[in-house]
Amino acid sequence: MIELRNVTKRFGLTTLAVRNLSLEIRDQELLVIYGPAGAGKTTTLRLIAGVTKPTTGDILQDDESIVDVAPENRNMAMAFENYALYSHIRVYDNLAFPLRARGLSKQEIDQQVHRIAHMLQIDELLDRRPGFLSGGQRQRVALGRAIIRPASIYLLDEPIGHLDAKLRNRMRGELKAMADEQHSTMALVTTSSREALALGDRIVILRSGVIEQIGTPEEVYRQPQNAFVAAFVGEPPMSFLDTEPIQEEGHLYLRPQGTVLQLPVSPQLAQSLDGDTTRYRLGVRASEITVSSQQDEEHQTPGEVYVVEHLGYCNVVSVKVGDGLLRALVGSNVRPSPKENVWLSLDCDHVHLFHNGKAVFHPSRLRNG
Repeated sequence: MIELRNVTKRFGLTTLAVRNLSLEIRDQELLVIYGPAGAGKTTTLRLIAGVTKPTTGDILQDDESIVDVAPENRNMAMAFENYALYSHIRVYDNLAFPLRARGLSKQEIDQQVHRIAHMLQIDELLDRRPGFLSGGQRQRVALGRAIIRPASIYLLDEPIGHLDAKLRNRMRGELKAMADEQHSTMALVTTSSREALALGDRIVILRSGVIEQIGTPEEVYRQPQNAFVAAFVGEPPMSFLDTEPIQEEGHLYLRPQGTVLQLPVSPQLAQSLDGDTTRYRLGVRASEITVSSQQDEEHQTPGEVYVVEHLGYCNVVSVKVGDGLLRALVGSNVRPSPKENVWLSLDCDHVHLFHNGKAVFHPSRLRNG
C-alpha cells in the first residue's frame, strides 16, 4: 500500500502544485487520478515515483517512509506522458531494457517483448527507432516498457491519451483486464471522464492541487460532494439551473430562475433545505430526465430545443428552460428540431441540489439507472 500524508509540493515561491494531499493507494486496486489540466495529477505520480520530492509531508510504502529512497529502489514502474524513450535504440530494445536490468534470459525477454508488442499492436515496429514513430506509436511503446516487468505499483500518466479512438477503447479494456488478471496495483492519470469511470476502482478528483472527492465511480457519479465534481464527472456533464425555494399556501416549491415554474418539493428534500430560502443550484443529469413532444402527467416542464447532438446510439438534446440549459438523452430515432417546444420530466425527486457549491441533496436512485 502507498500512502501520502499531508503532502505539499511547491515549485519556487509562488507555484503550489499540490497542497496538503492525503490519500491511499490500496493493494491490487486501480486508482484513477482525474482532474483538469494543471490540477497536480502528474506531480502526484512523480512524487510517488520519487522523481520529485515533497516540500512537506510524507510518503509511505507498506507503512515505511520512502521519501529518501531513490526512484530505482522503489520497485515502481512509470509511463511518462512525454514517453521518455531511448531514441538511439530499437523499439525491441526499449521494451527489453527493464528485463535485461533484472537479468532475465534472452528467451524470456524475447517472449515477454513479443507478448507486450502483440497486446499493444506494435509487432511491426520492433525494429524501428522511436524517432520514426508517430506520437501514438511512441505512447504505446512507453506504456509497454512500463508494464512489461513486475512491479509493486504501475504509475501511468495519460497512458492512452494520444491514441486514436478505436485503439484507445481497446487499450482501455486491456489495461482493466491486465489489472484484474495480474492483481496489479495501478495509479493512472487521465483527463477523460469516460476513462476515469470505466477504469477506476476508486477515483481521486483533483483541482488546483487539492482533492475534491475520493470515491468509487458510483459514488462520484451519483453522489458528487460539490458542483465542480458534479459538472466534471460524466458525459454529457450535469446541467444546472439557478433556483430558489418559495412558499405558497403552506407548500414548498423550487422555482428555476427565469421561469414561473413551481416544482413541488418532497418531504425528504424539504428536510435538506431546512427552511432556508436562499438560492440554490439545481443539477440534473441527462439520464435523470426524459423528453416528450406533448405535455402529460410525467412531462410538466416546458422548454425549447436549443441543439441536438447525434452520437449514433443516442442523441443528446439541449433544452432551454428559463435562463439555463438542460441536457437529456433520447433514442437515436428521436430528433426534435431546434426551437421546437418540448416537455421535460423534471421533478425534485430526480435532481441534485447544491448550496454555495456544496451538495445538499441527491436523488435516491437515477431514473434510468
